[in-house]
Order: sequence, then structure tokens, then C-alpha cells
Amino acid sequence: MTKPAGGRVGKRLKRILILLPYAIRHPGVSVDELAKKFGVKRSDLFDDLNLVFMCGLPGYGPGDLIDVSLEEDRVYVRMADYFGMPLRLTPAEALALYAGGQALSELPDMAEADALRGGLRKLGRALGASEGEAAGISVELQHGPDHHLSVLRQALVAKKQVDLEYFSASRGVITHRTVDPWGLIAALGRWYLVAHDYSSSDERMFRTDRMKRVEMKDTSVGVEGNFEAQRYRGAFSGIGDTTVVLEISPAAARWFEDYYPVVRAETLADGWRRVELTTGGEMWGAMLLLRLGRDARSVAPAALVIRAKELAAAISQRHLD
Repeated sequence: MTKPAGGRVGKRLKRILILLPYAIRHPGVSVDELAKKFGVKRSDLFDDLNLVFMCGLPGYGPGDLIDVSLEEDRVYVRMADYFGMPLRLTPAEALALYAGGQALSELPDMAEADALRGGLRKLGRALGASEGEAAGISVELQHGPDHHLSVLRQALVAKKQVDLEYFSASRGVITHRTVDPWGLIAALGRWYLVAHDYSSSDERMFRTDRMKRVEMKDTSVGVEGNFEAQRYRGAFSGIGDTTVVLEISPAAARWFEDYYPVVRAETLADGWRRVELTTGGEMWGAMLLLRLGRDARSVAPAALVIRAKELAAAISQRHLD
């Protein structure tokens, strides 16, 4: 099974793919300017450029490799014109990009994002919209009061702890949470805060539209170094084609429906809760069962239990090796 791109290697690859076209369009750009623009240390930038020097088109002869040179602390990239070509998107990719950009432009503190709005207008015209129209697309993310989202963004930048008053849908009560914020992600039309929650001593996801009060504290926090938004979007696989029904313990029920997109749920006579959700495939469902452990029972389909056992055995074997 191929692991999806992510982690430090994935982030580095994305940075290089963005950095190269910029360096090609700006021959002689200084190392300091590149480092500042892409938020990377000089030493890491040099490592990136040394890696690019060994890349190129198939054949990989002297005439096929990208030429990167440093002349008096200035960067020149040659023989990589294909990176400077305009990006060609499929209609589906363009639509997804437009929807994401439109949602981003509606965030608090984005009033000055003229470049983003200009790009959206051009992309909208390419999608067939007339001037002043929105390409027939309406994007609206439910995020609660703008003030809440603004405070969360400030806390992420400042690396500060946050106090929340949060409505727990599974328990029907307002709870007080102190969290270390890790990141904000958008999924299924809503904004979510990913954070370390001190109440549960575990990572949690909080819907921002369920937050009743948000306050940034003076306490500095260490931010999760390997935070990967894509990992958490796995919790929102409602577009999948695998329906899972299982019963979860009262302890798991306290947080489960705040974290996963449950389609239906009911409380059983013994306090356990039967939930139904849609997943993107057996692997995601198997990982969910491993996380729940003894807090899950009566799982359907049964094949999912078999897949979870196989995954557990593979993980155990890897640790033994």
C-alpha cells in the first residue's frame, strides 16, 4: 500500500515545486529573499537547491538535469522551463480551487486580500462566469462568530493557549475546555480547530460554530511540529461508499460525535450508543476500530473487523522487527 504524500518529505516537495517557478521567473533572486518568501531557513533552502540539482527529465544525462547555480549569493535556475509553464487545470480541479479560494476570501482579516480576489475573478471567467458573477458557485462555511475565528487564528500565530466554552452535541451541555491549538481545517462546509484538549489529555477537533466563547490566554504553547491537515480530513470521509454501523461505549460517546460525521445515532438501554457513519474505505474504518479498541462492539460489516485485526497484526510485527 502506498502511503499518501505528507509529513516532512511531502511538505518539502510542495515547497520545492512552488519555489522553482518563482526562481525561474526571477533569475538572480537572492538567497535571503527566497528564504524569507517561503519561510525556510537558509540551510534548508541550500539543501532544497542541492536536491533540485539532481533532478530532471528521464534520461538524466547532463543535458536533462536541472541546472542550479549560486553566484554571489544569488540563485539561477536553468534548463527547467517546464516548471515555468502555466499550470493547466482540469475543470474539476479548477472548480475545487475556486471553491477553496472563495471560502478563504470570506475569512476574517482577509479584507485586504486583493491578489486572491483578482485570481478568483480570472478563474471564475475561465469557468464561464461573466464579470461580476461568481461562476454559479456559492461557497459558505459555517464558522460561528467572525470574532471566534479571528481569535483562533491569532492564537495559532502567537502560539498561545486558548480557553473555550464549547457545546458538546453528544452530551447536550456547554463544556469548558483549555486547549493548545494546532491548526484550522475546513471540511464538509465547516471550520474545525484541531488542538490538544487538556480535559481529555488527547487531541480533539472542535467545530468552530459550536464555540460559545473563545479567549486567547497568555500561556505560550508548543505547536505540534508535524501537524498535517490532510491526516485530520480523514475524519470527514462522508463522501465514501462504505457504511459502518457500530456500538460505542458511554466513555467514547462523550467525544465521538464531536469528532466524526455521524449520519444516525441512538442510545441503547445499557448506555452504549449505536452510530452509523460513512467512510472512504476499509482502511480508514479499520484505523477507527483500532483507536476505539474495547470501546467498540457489534461492528458491521464484519469484514471491517477482519481488516482491523490484520492491520493490528501488521503494526505489531513491525514493532517486533
